[in-house]
Amino acid sequence: MISTLLLLSLGLAASAPGQIYVANYASGTIGEYTLTGQTINASFITGLSAPTGMAVSGGYLYVAQENGTIRKYTTSGTLVNASLITGLYGPWGIAISGNDLFVANGGGESSTIGEYTTSGATLNASLVSGLGNPTGLATDGNYLYVTCWHTGNVGIYTTSGTAINTFGAPGEYPGGIVLDGNGHLYVSTLNGVGEYTTAGTLVNPLLISGGYNSGVGIGLDGSGHLFWADNYGGAGGNVIGEYTTSGQLINASFITGLSNPVSMVVVVPEPSSSVLVLVGLLGLIFKSSFRHGVPNQ
Repeated sequence: MISTLLLLSLGLAASAPGQIYVANYASGTIGEYTLTGQTINASFITGLSAPTGMAVSGGYLYVAQENGTIRKYTTSGTLVNASLITGLYGPWGIAISGNDLFVANGGGESSTIGEYTTSGATLNASLVSGLGNPTGLATDGNYLYVTCWHTGNVGIYTTSGTAINTFGAPGEYPGGIVLDGNGHLYVSTLNGVGEYTTAGTLVNPLLISGGYNSGVGIGLDGSGHLFWADNYGGAGGNVIGEYTTSGQLINASFITGLSNPVSMVVVVPEPSSSVLVLVGLLGLIFKSSFRHGVPNQ
């Protein structure tokens, strides 16, 4: 009975409700929303210069701007460093692993992935070079997954910069990229969203199809929901749709009223310290309830 009550309470405790941050390229703002699509603050951060990629780690929000800089904020919106990294050329995708911050420099001549620390120090400005306008970037801590807008390819590299594989995305201009915990990649193109394994094997060329001018903004929560941004400025555009990871439409107007949404980052709630205590206590209870791997009767 005690273990049952503890298990029930496990699902109730979390350190934060979870958020979706959306970068609005045209208005120079970032909006904050709940995981159910409700607006928390449509102008959560303002005064940006064409924000492109974003990443969240350790309670901080990192924002790339097309003017070649990366800013650092707290996840409550307080500016920490307006010039954390400078001298970039068209930075778009950002991915973080531990204290390493990777940036896809997709502008013009500088088609590279640079490696920096989360405090802004340069480790290797050309960790990977010779890419075709890299745009989206994701990492699982061991590998980097990068979309190349101009060549239509997706590249896989180790976090030390070694090339592993390159495969073509069946759609025009691959932009945003996210990966789940089950070894699957989701790549956003102008035509839709394709699904692959993390080894580069095609699973579904058009898991999600349609849209007007999508290609960059894509997000994934911990409940099997995909969010895909349509950044076309015409009728029916400037929205984020919600889908299942099997491609079923849930809500075509999940978030509306945006201004050229080019990227998003989904922050899933993490277990609170009380949950960790419960998990430890559960482990002790279950351990005492088993003898040689067989439940006590």
